[in-house]
Amino acid sequence: MEHPEDALPADFADALLDRREASAYLASIGVRRTPKTLAKIYSAREDGPPCVHHGRRPLYPKRKLHEWAMRQLTLQHSRARPTQPTPSQGDLRA
Repeated sequence: MEHPEDALPADFADALLDRREASAYLASIGVRRTPKTLAKIYSAREDGPPCVHHGRRPLYPKRKLHEWAMRQLTLQHSRARPTQPTPSQGDLRA
């Protein structure tokens, strides 16, 4: 289910971005990943942004990159929520 805040900007233009451009776009929407980190994520993990290759050159479809970034922001937000404090042993009285 898509949230309104995840919607693409009105002036959004889809494109294929190289790693440097993808890194800059991600930073503009609050997800900081360097081109080097994007390369590491691609080669070592399966949960990175979708990437296609033109020959040996990796390219990131901007729409897919945006969708991936929104999931990253959702994960960051859910991890940042404070948890309910648990009572200490001294507070438990029978």
